[in-house]
Amino acid sequence: MDANNRRTDTSMISLISFSVLAGIYFFYRQRRRVEVSYSKHMPELIDTLLVLIRAGHSPAAAMSQLHNWSPEDLKPHLVQVNLELVAGQRFAETMKSLRETLGPCIYPICDILVCADRDGLPITSVLDQLSFHAHQERRRLREIEARELPVRLLFPLVCCILPSFVLLAMVPLLVNSLTVVTEKLL
Repeated sequence: MDANNRRTDTSMISLISFSVLAGIYFFYRQRRRVEVSYSKHMPELIDTLLVLIRAGHSPAAAMSQLHNWSPEDLKPHLVQVNLELVAGQRFAETMKSLRETLGPCIYPICDILVCADRDGLPITSVLDQLSFHAHQERRRLREIEARELPVRLLFPLVCCILPSFVLLAMVPLLVNSLTVVTEKLL
């Protein structure tokens, strides 16, 4: 009876530790996705900004209108930029607060827009190049994700598909062989 209690305790401890490790893994995995989500929307954001600039908007006017066509992840931050600009805050200060909020993925856009607003230089060619490089970077990241896919699918393959293959294909053959052998022995 004591050995059975030890086995039960050991199995419960291992089950609890496995569930805690799985919880920690999924928590950090979910947290990592949130941090990366801003950079994946940068090509669309740059393209929309480029369309607004080519339509004749100044950099400040384009940034105040950008929230209307932005992805849902970036919309609250761009609405805040619009509110700050409507309240009369300087464009350079709003871009600085946007840089602090979104992080390194938005740095080139903010720098280009502040320089263009301050100096009055045309920025469409610079935004074209920035858009091209942002699309290339996203394509490169998608290719990396595609190369990681077989490794990610290895766990479901080993834990789900192979055991079901053994149960459906090998066990009936084994049972049939054992019945034939037992019939010949008897």
